[in-house]
Amino acid sequence: MSIEAKTRNSSIELLRIISIICVIFLHYNHADIGGGFAYAQPGSLNYYYLQLTESFSICAVDLMIMVSAYFLSASQERRLIKVIDLMLQLILFRLAFYFMYVIAGTPFTMEAFISNLLPKNYFVILYCTLYIISPYINAACNNLSKENFKKLLITALLLFSVYSFAIDLLEMRVNTSQLSSVGMYGSQQGYTIVNFVLVYLVGAYIRRVGLNLSKGKALLGFVICLAVMYAAALMGIGLFLNYNNPVVILMAAFILEIFTKLELRSKLINELAKAVFTCFLFHTPFLSYLFIGYAASASLPVLVAHQLGSAVLLLLISYVVYRVYKLCSGWFFRLIGPAVGKINISVTD
Repeated sequence: MSIEAKTRNSSIELLRIISIICVIFLHYNHADIGGGFAYAQPGSLNYYYLQLTESFSICAVDLMIMVSAYFLSASQERRLIKVIDLMLQLILFRLAFYFMYVIAGTPFTMEAFISNLLPKNYFVILYCTLYIISPYINAACNNLSKENFKKLLITALLLFSVYSFAIDLLEMRVNTSQLSSVGMYGSQQGYTIVNFVLVYLVGAYIRRVGLNLSKGKALLGFVICLAVMYAAALMGIGLFLNYNNPVVILMAAFILEIFTKLELRSKLINELAKAVFTCFLFHTPFLSYLFIGYAASASLPVLVAHQLGSAVLLLLISYVVYRVYKLCSGWFFRLIGPAVGKINISVTD
């Protein structure tokens, strides 16, 4: 998810890597995916550790969008071939995993095969949608003064984060049907283009204006947000894990603000960050083979080392897969490149 490499600050690329590691943590912990919470005994040190990693990792998706916004808001150039690339990679992985299951004994059906030809992934669909419309968002924001941009951001946060999340909380007690500012059926936990655009605005604002916080103050803000999230997790308030939760959005904003103040140049980090999208698509099916149940019920040092080691391993494997994909798909994009390049989805002044 990138634009011109020359604009890349390795500290922001490192943040992209940290984000995907946090996404892996979330899936590692998930009782029905990796199984961490299914095996960690409630009240144990392992349980409290998993709740802690869950609390700081939940901002990962919002943070990934903010990082993309940080770069995309600086350019009006968009390439349709990038969207095709993301979709193709998703479909190929879906087919590859499907045939792996078939080889392992799952009966082949034409219905399932056709289903796996569809790019079913909420993040990819919403990200590609955001990628296409983002130049128009940029154009609108660039025509606003910094003060009016700030008013827009505050208004959007109040309407689509604070208010929508308050309605989500109220839903725990009363029927709030048709009260949400996002849609008739509520905020959908932030899995909407509304939240993606909102978070994009935050990232674009940080790029253009910044939060005007020192690294220390931004770090303090993050710690306060983390404390709130951890307390909510221990009290079992699952709604706090919604992506539209203002605390989650603030966590991501504070982290991005910190990393924008760091200067780091590393070809290795920039190169490894190219595999983040592949890792997002690739890692989940392999979590069930990493003996997470054993680690979650072992000692705390074993769990910590296993969780982090698993995330790093999956990222490194994903980089190899990314390189293989690029090598094998290069001919296809060279073939369609001239024709697709004629379709201009950029926005010019």
